[in-house]
Amino acid sequence: MPNVVFFSFSETDRKIVLLIKGRAENSKYTKLNFKVHDLLKRWDTEDPAVIKQAISKAIKGTSRTIVFVGQDTHKSYWVPEEVEMTLEKGKPVYAMKITDKVVAKPRCLSKHGIYLYSWSEKKLQELATRE
Repeated sequence: MPNVVFFSFSETDRKIVLLIKGRAENSKYTKLNFKVHDLLKRWDTEDPAVIKQAISKAIKGTSRTIVFVGQDTHKSYWVPEEVEMTLEKGKPVYAMKITDKVVAKPRCLSKHGIYLYSWSEKKLQELATRE
């Protein structure tokens, strides 16, 4: 499981996160190099039990979660759930802004003392592969 990361994000940041995932998993893109689990696939359900089960399954095969924080992340219902589920499994959670704009830090990050890093591919690689 080392270097397998769960990506947590707000729906409004889907395109940016998909781009980051593509770079991380592209062997020709050398600045990022790690595997990603996520829920980027669109779901044809709004059933919370089904979604929670999918999150649990995706997190199970990872070593950590990285929360990508954009303008609307603090409004997300699922980001706090993903943070709690990761922490309950004894795995670390890191957070990184994906914009240069001022963003509201999600309460779930503050609650657990999770630092919000500014965007940097170098820092993302370091967080994704930290021992």
